[in-house]
Amino acid sequence: MSTAKSYNISKQVVWKAYQCVKANGGAAGIDEQSIAQFEQDLQRNLYKVWNRMSSGSYFPPPVRQVEIPKRSGGKRALSIPTVADRVAQTAVKLLVEPRLDCLFHPDSYGYRPGKSAQQAVAITRKRCWNHNWVVEFDIRGAFDHIDHGLLLKAVKHHIKEGWILLYIERWLKAPFVTAEGIQVLRESGTPQGGVISPLLMNLFMHYVFDIWMQRSFPACPFARYADDAVVHCRTERQAHEVMTAIEIRLAECLLSMHPDKSKIVYCKDSNRKAAYPTTQFTFLGFTFRSREAWGNSGCRFTSFLPGASTEALKRMRQRTRSWNIQRQTPASLLELSKQYNAILQGWWNYYGAFYKTVMRKVFNHFDQKLQRWARRKYKALAGHKRRSADWLNRMRKACPSLFVHWHVYGNDSRLDNGSRMS
Repeated sequence: MSTAKSYNISKQVVWKAYQCVKANGGAAGIDEQSIAQFEQDLQRNLYKVWNRMSSGSYFPPPVRQVEIPKRSGGKRALSIPTVADRVAQTAVKLLVEPRLDCLFHPDSYGYRPGKSAQQAVAITRKRCWNHNWVVEFDIRGAFDHIDHGLLLKAVKHHIKEGWILLYIERWLKAPFVTAEGIQVLRESGTPQGGVISPLLMNLFMHYVFDIWMQRSFPACPFARYADDAVVHCRTERQAHEVMTAIEIRLAECLLSMHPDKSKIVYCKDSNRKAAYPTTQFTFLGFTFRSREAWGNSGCRFTSFLPGASTEALKRMRQRTRSWNIQRQTPASLLELSKQYNAILQGWWNYYGAFYKTVMRKVFNHFDQKLQRWARRKYKALAGHKRRSADWLNRMRKACPSLFVHWHVYGNDSRLDNGSRMS
């Protein structure tokens, strides 16, 4: 009997794919098999993935659909593949991402190696200083409404291996199972939560928006992160023209602009004094608006700058409240630091990158919880807000490295001038 396989897929690629899946973690799929359970018979499980993919007999199982809260309210449907299917998708991604990513526009920042949301925010900040107007737009349910025919046309233009095309099409059409156990066929979209989906989204938007924008409005720079983007314009008239053209373009590609998240914004600052009703926008968790800044000479002025959005600050404070720090009286301050400082550091690393003083609201809220904890833990501080605040200040000076904000803020009340010269 011949042992030849229909497709030449390296076992090393499947092994590397598994290592990526393990590093990324994630929940179990419809089979309820965790990564730890998958590892219990790792060699056999990986062989099954490789064998079926190599023979052309791999059919992805349905994905488990869960609903998670959206930052803007409402629910987002997230699709969770099985561990084995994540390995299979990652194997394909490892092979095709290098040849696709090099095609993408430099101002496409979402889900790309070497690209980040902070880079998109930084270039947007710089361009807002040089362009008076911004068109902000968001695509309604982009992952759910990508047309399979148009997407596969783009895939086939760049990918020639038949087995890769076969499996990408199967992943696109794999049904999902709702929380109620109902299996639903997928007629459009790419599962949000699938390993291969962000790459497919970027390829689709590369043709739908990036290339089209470069061709139609070469003088209007943009930054796009998946389905969220901003375009910079010189005049209000140009902004309206761009907005209308984008809406028509999306409709041509069977997508629609989100009416509540798409608008024209005037980047008002000290040198821009025209009246316009909309003078701020939120992009990737940062609100761009007029903010006080200091020049290198020490003079104050108003600049158009990003800072952590009200919604982001609210989410971080809600997360802090959910910890119920004040009830953890058996713990020491060092133990609280070990438990929460890594999360605070993550918030600081992202939101503290621009207009740092905005983050004081979050860290002050955290310190208030520590003061309540101290008043319940130490009898000498019970019922004394001022005394507990003084105690916490002494701890801050004695151990500034316990919490990230104790170190970065120190005693400086004006941490960040946010100026365009910085």
